Amino acid sequence: MDHRRKKQIEQNRDKNRSFHATRFDHAYSQIGDLTYEYNADTGLAYASPVRGVWNIVHIATLVPEGHQIFVCPTSCLRGVVLTTAEMGAMDKMSTITVGEDNILEGDMEEMLYAGTERIIRELPRKPRMIMIFTSCIHHFMAVNYHRVYKLLQDKHPEIDFVDCYMDPVMRRTAPVVPSLWRQLHRVLKQSDVLNTKQVNLIGNCFPHKKESCDLSALLYNNGINVLELNSCKTYDEFQMESKSCCNFVFHNHGVKAVKDMEIRLKQKWFKLRPGYSYEEYDQDLMEVSRMLGILPPSEKELEELKTKVENKVEDTCRLLEGMPVSIDYTAVDHPLELALYMIRHGFRVESVYVDVFTERQEIFEKLKEQKPDLKIYQTSGWNMRQMDRHREEKILCIGQKAAYFNDSNHFVNVIENEGMYGYRGILTLMDAIIQAYEEEKPMKELVQIKGWGCNCI
Repeated sequence: MDHRRKKQIEQNRDKNRSFHATRFDHAYSQIGDLTYEYNADTGLAYASPVRGVWNIVHIATLVPEGHQIFVCPTSCLRGVVLTTAEMGAMDKMSTITVGEDNILEGDMEEMLYAGTERIIRELPRKPRMIMIFTSCIHHFMAVNYHRVYKLLQDKHPEIDFVDCYMDPVMRRTAPVVPSLWRQLHRVLKQSDVLNTKQVNLIGNCFPHKKESCDLSALLYNNGINVLELNSCKTYDEFQMESKSCCNFVFHNHGVKAVKDMEIRLKQKWFKLRPGYSYEEYDQDLMEVSRMLGILPPSEKELEELKTKVENKVEDTCRLLEGMPVSIDYTAVDHPLELALYMIRHGFRVESVYVDVFTERQEIFEKLKEQKPDLKIYQTSGWNMRQMDRHREEKILCIGQKAAYFNDSNHFVNVIENEGMYGYRGILTLMDAIIQAYEEEKPMKELVQIKGWGCNCI
């Protein structure tokens, strides 16, 4: 090996070893000791028994009148089959097993075509969409699966065939969840006329109700129809998304989809910021109003909302009486910003559970200055398996992972913001915190439910 290359590898190894030792060797680090950097070399990882986060099976099940086919080796199929069985949705999923003989014989394409044909014949009714999930082995073998999809589409024009992927080896460059949201919407065809009174909310597992989302309230008050995949009851209703004039997205994993829809369907899009900044809420609502040509919220309305939120937050903080709070990244998109917001409003935020810093560095630096002793836990860190989860003092947790690692039954059981956004989102969150304070939940039972809140069967 080249001497310079060998020296570089040794230096990188030392750097990575130092990084992990500084940050997570003792289960947690204080944010004051950390720097805002991301190290992709995670090394040995720990997977906790917390299973509430949705995966590709749950998301694909949102498609009404849809059917999933997973084409993988047996070891890969085990996880998706168990997930589907636990949901009670085995009628929405089929499998095609890839064996060693298929690799040796080189008949992967024939097997994919014949297997899909057999599944279609044996289903009690033809689905409107079939999502075919190929795996890593298909990429390794350079399988021409697009040719197979074309043959299937020509034979079954009444079915939309969608190429989906379950390839964890691509999780860095092409993560499966953003790709899936994009692929699900590729069946939509460009409309000649877009409806200026209809918009789509893209990339959400949970519906955004007007009671807990400022955007939905604004749209509802202006007579704008809102379509979300998670709320569509029929495939035809889902297809109506192609006629919407705008797409709005909250989560980063939905951005691929709206960018693709802008190119194909000529639909404008805008990403709202689901953080905890009043100024950003106001700016986002103004921009949405401008895009749709509707009246924005009045200054009086916004001031009334701010006052209501401030009073609610103050009352909630007073109720907790200094009870420690812990937040994790599975509950909200911006755990650091939520921690900063709550600390500034008097809450005793003790810890944040997050694997990677994805929020703005500005938030990280402000939080570091505001509370340098804030504990940061990497939930996938190898040493979390031996973490002492027993606590003498009760702690209120926001998120399932925070609840599990703190062994707390006082927790807000939400995943991925659960439709909360803006002032109304904060009000809804405070109500959930109050409920978590007053009522215990069976944490050990709840966190084992895979795909929390996926009631789409």
